[in-house]
Amino acid sequence: MKPSQIKNFPPVSVHATTAPLPLLVVHLRGSQAQMGAQHGEILKQHGGWQPTVAYYPTMVEQMLRGSALRPADRLLPSIAKPGLNALARRLYKHRPADLHERTVAFMQALGVDGAHAQHILAMDMFQNAIGLAGRHLLGPFSDPWIRRGVPACSTLMAWGAATHNGQLLHGRNFDFPGVGVWDHAPELVFCSPDSGLRYGFATCRGADVAAISGFNEAGLVVTPHTRLHKDIAFSGAAIADLCHDIIRKCQTIAQAEAVVRERQVASSWGLAISSAKDGRAAVIEAHAAAVGITYSDGDQPWKTCTNHYLAPELRHRELAPAPGWTWHTHSRKKRLEQAAHAALAGDKLTAQALFGWLGDNHDADLPEIERAAGGVLAQSTGVHTVVVEPQQQVVHLSVGRCPSGRGALQSVGWDWSQPVGGVEISAETAVQPSQQSLFDASGPKGAAYRHYLRAAQLEAQGSKPKPVEDELLLALHAAADDPTFLLLAGAVALRRREVPTAYARFARGTGVERSPFPLGRLHLWAMRTARQLGDRDGEERHRTALLALQHPLVDLLQDQARTERDKPYSLRRLHNCPLHTLLGDIG
Repeated sequence: MKPSQIKNFPPVSVHATTAPLPLLVVHLRGSQAQMGAQHGEILKQHGGWQPTVAYYPTMVEQMLRGSALRPADRLLPSIAKPGLNALARRLYKHRPADLHERTVAFMQALGVDGAHAQHILAMDMFQNAIGLAGRHLLGPFSDPWIRRGVPACSTLMAWGAATHNGQLLHGRNFDFPGVGVWDHAPELVFCSPDSGLRYGFATCRGADVAAISGFNEAGLVVTPHTRLHKDIAFSGAAIADLCHDIIRKCQTIAQAEAVVRERQVASSWGLAISSAKDGRAAVIEAHAAAVGITYSDGDQPWKTCTNHYLAPELRHRELAPAPGWTWHTHSRKKRLEQAAHAALAGDKLTAQALFGWLGDNHDADLPEIERAAGGVLAQSTGVHTVVVEPQQQVVHLSVGRCPSGRGALQSVGWDWSQPVGGVEISAETAVQPSQQSLFDASGPKGAAYRHYLRAAQLEAQGSKPKPVEDELLLALHAAADDPTFLLLAGAVALRRREVPTAYARFARGTGVERSPFPLGRLHLWAMRTARQLGDRDGEERHRTALLALQHPLVDLLQDQARTERDKPYSLRRLHNCPLHTLLGDIG
């Protein structure tokens, strides 16, 4: 079966009431090729794999397109697709032979054309496309491509005084544009290879990829996180194989670091790794030119990982898609640190408590308020949340809809003794979250948030601009004083050449936003639109308010405000305002 023959399996809309498929727990045994074939046969029996296999060939193109407004920006990913596919085939040649055989056997068992195997490298290719744009400045298209980088994964690893029993906890959010695919078909796979360690990984039906949340019998847990960097390559280790090698070979962090250093890493990554044997955690970071490792500061019994480089030696040539993204990744890290500090103050972390933190919408700078989007842990692309207890040999996996950290979780004990096969676990045994968000309610905030989630899902699918914009306007209609929706709807007005409406929304946002960086962003856009309306007093009022703000990252906005006193934003740039729905950002 060719990929084109399974294309009529669209992701489930976030507006749909369809429940996710039951968690499928799979046991495999033998060589890598045998386990790949077994996995494919099991999925053929249980179903639900087609949307995933249909999604991956189009993923990179859709993500690079986003909800771009200019026809050229929408067309370029399609033009570049043959070249990117050629580079993917080049990278694929560097895969370990046994893992290549596993992928081919998996595809053949499903009856899918073997040419589909290269799409296992989709995330490497997406990040490398952004790295290429940043490195070579591909004319007018480089900036839009760089701004399509929207990573949002978050990991907290805690032990000792931070956990209720002193044992290791490793919790992560996997934030991925495949909303309606990944969250709709959760799967947990246990592998008993002929040689090496027994291991397991959380995935979704249709993805035989041990590269999202993996663990092994030695108590090593690994969760990778996107980085964005100019130093990328189309040779060396892809993330699917790098993580697979770590969990099938390594018992300690040092051994994992040695595997990462064995050969060039093709893309830019941060691997959050915890080890029950070591009793601690680390983040191993890499790009095509270097590898670095960081541990927890001093004797702190926790380590966090989001999407920016932690090792100082790897930060040179790092790409930041936008000032809002820098705030985004640092704020999520800060909120994870707040969870750790709360644990040290007495609110010890349990698996369920850590799961609850990963579904959190509270602002790191003002924890008393909740945000719909931006630098919060619960994201519009949250398709998979997992908490692993290696010493207890239990994995807790989300089985609810996006954002996964606010849905139900299923707990499964590690077990490599079962025969080859798959078992669906009834959703009735899942544990419902103990805390609720304002955005889960049935009132206006909840309705607005669902429209926002749909807008983000459409943007991730490369939708035309209007459906995305219409959902954002519905979100604002339902929650007229939400500052995030006012910001996004202000951009919609600019794109529709309604500058007075845009100014009204930005100005209104400055009156209700309380968190310093998002407030500065609203002042910046109110300043820009006031200038185009000829309101120089309004322009200066918002500039002055922005320059008075204090925040570690607000200087990025303040520098722009100073520059634009003499070199204002043009009307054309305002009308082409980039919209980053997934980030809750514009510009």
